[in-house]
Amino acid sequence: MKLSTQLSTSLLVFLIFVFAGSFVINVKLTREYVNEQLATHAQDTATSLGLSITPYLAEPNGMAIAETMVNAIFDRGFYQYITVTDMKGNMLIERRNPNTVSTVPKWFTEIVNVNPPSEKTELNDGWTLAGELMVQSHPGLANETLWESVKQSAFMFFAAFVLAYIVLIFIISAITKPLSTVVAKINDIQNQKFSQINYTPFTKELSFITTAVNKLSLSVEAMFKELTQKVEHFKAQAYEDSLTGFSNRSAFTRHMNALLSSTVNSDEGYIIIARLAHLNTINTTLGAQEGDVYVSEVAAALRKTTNDFPEKSFLFRVSGADFVIITEAISQDECERRLQLLSDTFSKATPLKDGSKAVWMGVTKFNDEQSFSQIMENADSALMAATKQESGWQFASKLTFIHSNTAWRERLNNVLELKYADILIQPIMNLQDNSPSYFEAFARFKDKDTGSIIPMSQLIPASERLNLIPEVDKLVVSLVLQKLSGTPRNIAINIANASLANQNFRDWLVDTLGQHSELCERLVFEIEDSALIHHKAQAISFAKALIGMKCRVTIEHFGDNLASLAGLRAIQPHFVKISGKLTKGIHTDNDNLLFVSSLLSVARSLHISVIAELVENEAESVALSAADVQFQQGYYFAKPTLWRI
Repeated sequence: MKLSTQLSTSLLVFLIFVFAGSFVINVKLTREYVNEQLATHAQDTATSLGLSITPYLAEPNGMAIAETMVNAIFDRGFYQYITVTDMKGNMLIERRNPNTVSTVPKWFTEIVNVNPPSEKTELNDGWTLAGELMVQSHPGLANETLWESVKQSAFMFFAAFVLAYIVLIFIISAITKPLSTVVAKINDIQNQKFSQINYTPFTKELSFITTAVNKLSLSVEAMFKELTQKVEHFKAQAYEDSLTGFSNRSAFTRHMNALLSSTVNSDEGYIIIARLAHLNTINTTLGAQEGDVYVSEVAAALRKTTNDFPEKSFLFRVSGADFVIITEAISQDECERRLQLLSDTFSKATPLKDGSKAVWMGVTKFNDEQSFSQIMENADSALMAATKQESGWQFASKLTFIHSNTAWRERLNNVLELKYADILIQPIMNLQDNSPSYFEAFARFKDKDTGSIIPMSQLIPASERLNLIPEVDKLVVSLVLQKLSGTPRNIAINIANASLANQNFRDWLVDTLGQHSELCERLVFEIEDSALIHHKAQAISFAKALIGMKCRVTIEHFGDNLASLAGLRAIQPHFVKISGKLTKGIHTDNDNLLFVSSLLSVARSLHISVIAELVENEAESVALSAADVQFQQGYYFAKPTLWRI
């Protein structure tokens, strides 16, 4: 119930009681006054009439005169009865007023009950007592008088009540209007409406409230605008590759789903996947910074060349080594001309200076009758074939054999049957004591036929398409457990989202850890923060199960998805690893530094330790240390190296 309603109702009840009480008292006092007047009237009549008729009562014909005098008085209508009796009580004269029709409601006379007293006087001539005269005033006139008085009083009380209530409503309105205005303004603020209150209350105290709310509205509006700008900034970052400025894999997936949607009318087009042939080698031998230079040079060449295309082309960096170009409404001949142009441009970017191709390109045609997985499978097959072409590029339509899912399944099954992988480890440094807190493990798988390392940029998408990620993760966990039993190190294992969402994998891991309970305290499981959005219930229950077995849990890529904060609170992990997109170049990026500081505040409020990943140089490390990030990981401290027991 509103405050104004509560006040008005309460005061209304109070006024009703006040006026009702006053009315009852007034009626009671009026009735007493009327009864007193009637008694006086009867007494006066009895006295004067008695004196008038006494002389005639002793005369022989005097009774007729006395009776005439009594009738004259009685006929005025003011009396209920007049009686004259002798000394022995014999009735000499008697006049009584019969019941007559009254205009006064019966219920009123029953409630008020006016009962005039009987007054009497002795009749004597000064010497002898002749008899007794009794007079009672008639209540009818008194009732009518009282009824009229009550009606007038009721009208006056009602008029006073209405007037008082109107004044009361005005006063309550004056009091509650500022409060209602303030409440409405607060609701507006909640709905992101930040106008000012123009109403000025009558009282200083209420003016203070409206002034305070106006200031609050201005402050919230400023903070909201700032927050909106930052959200838009980080939202853009969520779909942008920080190194090249191109849209990332998430943006590519969203773009393709839109193109293939039945609700979108789009022409046929071509997808070109450009893969950096030497990125893995450069990262391993020269370091990630040189690898970033390589990526940036290729990205610049892609941007410059595609800007010269007559229609708009869309550029994406979908993984570390893979770029995607989407063009629409062009012929195959035109697409081939552009491939040759790109190939000529890339021939100048030869970081290893050994004459080998810097970039391989696989091309496939797409339309909305194909599925996303079919298109990517064709492009992937063309890309694999391109590595054997002198031109460095290949159309999927010109392949006699497509490296289908069956071919990839066979390749991956060979990896799983071999039950072997090189396990590399990279330390997460605790800068407080300058020692590793734990080591993150990375698996590298070899092709059975060639013996070469299968690039993770190819293996992971293929494993996802074939739902083999859980099997790959089972192999990695098994290999880590084998090695862990012979070393005192603490080791972290990454769990892919597809594995976390798989009930069979979760049951297998819990059962396997139960068989190696002595190793659980030295195991850390890293879960992507996107799992807290796409597989929230499974991620929370799974993480709690791991923690219950004395394993530690790290949420990695923290900050990529702000919606994961609720899941973070539910899990209470031991570590969060801030996304490398935010830590990279943090010493020169104030926006990222501010955002990271906010994430640090959230994590610390939950008593969670924070790790910064992809720390590549001293400047980044110093900036992060100044922000009180105790745990850091990256090439600045150590590259991933083969785990040797």
